[in-house]
Amino acid sequence: MLKKLQHKFVGIAIIALVTIVFVELFSVNIVNVYQHDSDARSLLLLIAENDGVLPNSSFGRTASYGAFWNPFGKVQVNVETPYSTRYFVVKLHGNVVTDISTSNVASVSNQDAFEYASKVYNEAPGYGFLDNFRYYYQTDSLTGNAIMVFLDFERDLESTFTLASISLLVGIVCIILLAFPVYLLSKNALAPVKRSIEKQKQFITDAGHELKTPLAIISADADVLEMCGGENEWVSSIRSQTKRMSGLVHDLVELSKLDEVAQKTEHIEFNLSEAVLDTAMNFEPIAKSKGLTLTLDVRPDVSFKGNEGELRQLVSILCDNAVKYAESEIRISLSKSARGIVLEAYNDCEAVEKEKLPRLFDRFYRADTSRARETGGYGIGLSIAKAIVERHKGKISATTADGRSILFKVIL
Repeated sequence: MLKKLQHKFVGIAIIALVTIVFVELFSVNIVNVYQHDSDARSLLLLIAENDGVLPNSSFGRTASYGAFWNPFGKVQVNVETPYSTRYFVVKLHGNVVTDISTSNVASVSNQDAFEYASKVYNEAPGYGFLDNFRYYYQTDSLTGNAIMVFLDFERDLESTFTLASISLLVGIVCIILLAFPVYLLSKNALAPVKRSIEKQKQFITDAGHELKTPLAIISADADVLEMCGGENEWVSSIRSQTKRMSGLVHDLVELSKLDEVAQKTEHIEFNLSEAVLDTAMNFEPIAKSKGLTLTLDVRPDVSFKGNEGELRQLVSILCDNAVKYAESEIRISLSKSARGIVLEAYNDCEAVEKEKLPRLFDRFYRADTSRARETGGYGIGLSIAKAIVERHKGKISATTADGRSILFKVIL
């Protein structure tokens, strides 16, 4: 249990770490994208407003979009900017191209510029993307003139992708490097929990041993009372409650042992089919005495490597639970599937609520408290069953298809 708690602690810490790192890196990359886009918009607008020429002077940012997303200053246009900025301009009057300027870009000819303008002409005026170019299309409804400014955005795109790749790599490396100290520190963080669990287990073990002696004495005294005064309802009550208390102490100690992760158990390969049949057949007389039908559907020669004694106890718990609560039918089956070995225990029963099924494996939980005295038990059996399954790296679940039956499925 402590190991699972440690894994959950580390898992939650890693998830939180991953979330923080990637939210931060995502934010940095988003800001970087808007930074480049804002600069491009500002330059496009500046060129369009100066009749297709980038002036050799310093201007502040004029695009409100850029000013909102870029709080890091102004775009400075100086005498070097025209030589470092690659762009071309196409001017139109109506649907006729009146001027094409490609002097500020070497990779685009006049014909290429004309083709780009033809593609943008049918688009709505404003900003847009076309191949590796960011463009601005501005029209004047009074004069019928229009201007298209295309800015080479390739370097900005490469810069954006490079930053994204580097930040992703750095994020992964940081998470891997931080995962190790998180795992090591988790042991210190869970040390108080470990001490508390160990004390709880020690208390259960000590209390179990201490209670055995007075219970044995009470049982012996009941025998003496019966010999002296004969059998009566008081002696029978003492015997019944003593037996019940002894069973409870035994189950608590057993559950404490099963919860002990550090405890090593011998796992050997054995015939699970024979173990299931042998254990389940012991309940056939009890089932017949209650008018129940017990059906066994066990695939032969299913072998499994584990603790045979514990798995026999698991089958016994499931059969005992079925006999206690079945109305007429019990089915025990063992089969193989792609997921592993499947052990199932089915029985019809009184109305069962689906939302309560997961709680059946909680200690001392009784789904029907009104039948607690009638059926016996202490609400620990299924907790022991779950502990046995988990010790064998398996899973156990309880489901109901119609609300009038219950199916326990164990996958090993």
